[in-house]
Amino acid sequence: MRPLYWFVQFLALLALWFLFVCQIKSSEAAVGLGAAALAATAAEAVRGQEHPRFFPRLRWILDAWRIPGQIVRDSWLVARNLATRGGTGVFRTVPFEARGNDAHSVARRALAILYSTLPPNSIVIGIDRKRDTMLLHVLEERT
Repeated sequence: MRPLYWFVQFLALLALWFLFVCQIKSSEAAVGLGAAALAATAAEAVRGQEHPRFFPRLRWILDAWRIPGQIVRDSWLVARNLATRGGTGVFRTVPFEARGNDAHSVARRALAILYSTLPPNSIVIGIDRKRDTMLLHVLEERT
């Protein structure tokens, strides 16, 4: 059954390739065949692996309502920072309960990284699960 999944993924990815390049030439076909075959093979290799489960709590998902406002505010902060200071920033370590391998802990870490990195003022560098901290790079402190 796996060769059938591989072949279906291969055909779908090849179709996407031609859709994106908007031309059918032998050089594009050769690269597209190779890229689709490589991507389908990688997808099948990953599909057979055990992955951490992702099971967020509803309130964690609902916290996303703040992100559009943070993006607007942080865009202003970044623009001001670039105009006045040339883009300097600082690293910040913030407390973050990061332990656990269960589905809720995995979801909490993933959503914390997503929610902290989407606004343009900060990016998560990493989470230290032993020290329960998150390392952020922040262009400008929020007030």
